[in-house]
Amino acid sequence: MKQILSCFITAFFLFAGQAVALTTAPLERLADSKQWHLLLHLDDNGMPQIEDPQFLLSAESGRFSAKAELDKTLALMNEDLRLAYCQFPARVTLISQATGRTLSSDMAQQCPELQKFLDYVPFDSLTLVFASEVVTSASSMMGHIFFKAEGKNHKGTDVAHSLAYFTEITTFNPLKLLVESTYTGMPGFFSVRPFAKDLVKYRDIEQRSLWQYKLKADPEKLSLLQLHLWELKGKELVYYFQSYNCATMTLELLALLNIDILDEKGSIVSPLDVVKAAKTHQQIDTIHVDASDLWLVHAMSDELPASSLTKLEQLLTSDLSVIEQVSLTPLEKEYLVRSLKYLPVSEDKQTHVAHLQAEVDQHQLNLMHHKMPTKAPQDSSFDLRFARQRNGHDVIKLGWLPAGHFLQSDNRQYLSESELQMGYTVLAYDFEAQSLSLDELTLYKARSLAASLPAFGQLSSQVYFGYRPQKTQQLDEKSLLELSGLAGKSHQFHRDILGYWLVGGGLTSDVRHTRGYIKAIAGLSADILVDSKFTLELGATSGAVAESSRSHYLNTSLSWFMTQDSMFNLSFKLERNRDYENHELGVQFVQHY
Repeated sequence: MKQILSCFITAFFLFAGQAVALTTAPLERLADSKQWHLLLHLDDNGMPQIEDPQFLLSAESGRFSAKAELDKTLALMNEDLRLAYCQFPARVTLISQATGRTLSSDMAQQCPELQKFLDYVPFDSLTLVFASEVVTSASSMMGHIFFKAEGKNHKGTDVAHSLAYFTEITTFNPLKLLVESTYTGMPGFFSVRPFAKDLVKYRDIEQRSLWQYKLKADPEKLSLLQLHLWELKGKELVYYFQSYNCATMTLELLALLNIDILDEKGSIVSPLDVVKAAKTHQQIDTIHVDASDLWLVHAMSDELPASSLTKLEQLLTSDLSVIEQVSLTPLEKEYLVRSLKYLPVSEDKQTHVAHLQAEVDQHQLNLMHHKMPTKAPQDSSFDLRFARQRNGHDVIKLGWLPAGHFLQSDNRQYLSESELQMGYTVLAYDFEAQSLSLDELTLYKARSLAASLPAFGQLSSQVYFGYRPQKTQQLDEKSLLELSGLAGKSHQFHRDILGYWLVGGGLTSDVRHTRGYIKAIAGLSADILVDSKFTLELGATSGAVAESSRSHYLNTSLSWFMTQDSMFNLSFKLERNRDYENHELGVQFVQHY
């Protein structure tokens, strides 16, 4: 009897030990997996980007780790499976799959709020939505990215919802905004609302086009993403522009459908990066564009000859009754209809507009290939520049642009010519002085050169805040703090030639002394053959260093876009004041990444 009991006890512990080993091994692998780290939203160092105690069970212990969080979740499951599922349905589902545990089919029904979410926000299909950029807006200068979930709700009705991560800018103080968005963080919000509201907001009110990329997705992974979004509901989120913005969150959520997408996560993720990541990993099924009238009118103005545009501008300012007497192409009619929506039309002329609208409704304008976000260069870049001045003074400069693009860049996929620099840092080495120095630190620079159309009057502008070189009386460079602004107009002389002028001023300072100045510039930007671009700018300033440093200049550059993400640039600069003249030849290579 003792031998039988001894054998039974030995067999029991051997079996139990094997069972624990079999259970522990999958959990160890799960704790180290990218999928588990995604559900916890960990950064590259394995630290949480969401620290809400309601989201991290191990946060209060002060000893967070992916394994500790898994152990805490598993302990909650063993204590109260219903409570664990209602709070963390995606985590419980993933742990159950890893351990071979079967969840009952009515688990969600035991969680009234979760079931309500699943009933009203179906995930039969998922679309990645990119809202085009607004360079003049600090919160929209790089576009916006979010999801659209579609399907039949519990009533059998087709519905579509936007799922977006965002922050709200509550201050116009640039220094405060800089500190909050990069260091202390700003409150982050994850919203779920009808997509129709966002369509009206972006396309009709803000005049931004929406590129919709319908995604390929396994139903099981789509369900896991839907459950994970519930886990984020009501959690305290912190938004950082450079490390945890709308694009970062969206990329991490997208990676739940294809874990390889995480390979595209860089130090700074932009909305365009998310779209390109989905394309690179073949996650896009179909593409649809909801174009705003502003984008459509610009697209049509690019296609119509100058003679047609002149004729149409005359018609828009004349008696509309003559429209029916003029022979117009379908594209010209579309241009008129889109423009008339934003121009005052008297009630007695509405009949002519309605007749024109009826003719236009028989055609459908396709903007699919006019501008394509995926063809734009990446939003970050390194550049190397060598410059020689007339006196043989040689300087080499190394620049890093974390986010943005230059005026000389390939901007053909944007609505208009523009420039955006955030955090642009330049180190300069002077061969003559054999010294290395910080040449430039641009915290924020935005230049928008959108040309006006009859229905869309647009102001061109430039805003600068940072530290960059200014010209002294001897035309040497001296870097100073600067806050400045310019405003003016741009004119589209040809679909490939844009002219502009800007006037304004600003303040410069070396901390001890602060000086105000005024400035005026006029320029030209032209896309030329063989993926090249020519820019020319004339400028005059009252002197940003001292009154005697007032001068005028001519800057020209020829850029060749070697690939989508690389550029070679030749430049010539000529500067003059009352006593001195200097010119400079430069060679620059820019690599976007």
